[in-house]
Amino acid sequence: MANKKQYDNKLKAKLALELLKGSKTVVELSAEYKVPQTNLHEWKTKLVDSASELFLPQSEKNKELKSKEQEVASLHKIIGEITVENNFLKKKLKL
Repeated sequence: MANKKQYDNKLKAKLALELLKGSKTVVELSAEYKVPQTNLHEWKTKLVDSASELFLPQSEKNKELKSKEQEVASLHKIIGEITVENNFLKKKLKL
């Protein structure tokens, strides 16, 4: 089975921007860079969808990061508790 070709993020951004500018068509870019047209469409859509995140204030980004860090810490705590309970029950069953 053939490996999937992976493309550099810079190339993806460059081609998506070229599509948005309209300087070249999907067919032209696909032929020039030997990239499937479906990939080009996906990259363009992803660029358009995530463009608003570029303009989020730094404070908003920090809030999201802290929220995710708290969630991870909470999950680590739960994993620790379950591990301790599991070990306790294993010892009790072996009597």
